[in-house]
Amino acid sequence: MIDHYGSTGLDITTADLESTVAFVPSPLPLQEATGGAPEVVILVFVALFVATALSIYLAVRLYRGYRQGGGTGMLLLGTGLVLLTTIPMLLRLVLSNVPTVEPVWQETIATAVQLLGLLLILGVVYGRR
Repeated sequence: MIDHYGSTGLDITTADLESTVAFVPSPLPLQEATGGAPEVVILVFVALFVATALSIYLAVRLYRGYRQGGGTGMLLLGTGLVLLTTIPMLLRLVLSNVPTVEPVWQETIATAVQLLGLLLILGVVYGRR
């Protein structure tokens, strides 16, 4: 019902706005860093890069040896080395950023690839007897 001043009784005052604003939660930060000090995180990524580069370098050297007349064992040894070192590191890095893959499956997949690499290397070492 409208009174003689034209008010409906539903008018909002400044005090009403201030009390409403008091209930609005503060905004959440857009980004949060976890994992320790930035120096440690950088050191971990540098170590990951160096280990990956060394693994690929050794695999390339083994592949070149295979091409220069080495047997199939040299190729399998290089493949096993890459499966043992490079691929699991990259899988852990990639799968940890996929939210649909649970951590237990991330480790299971990476460990299975490592196991395959070890089996290849063992097959080369003990298969020549």
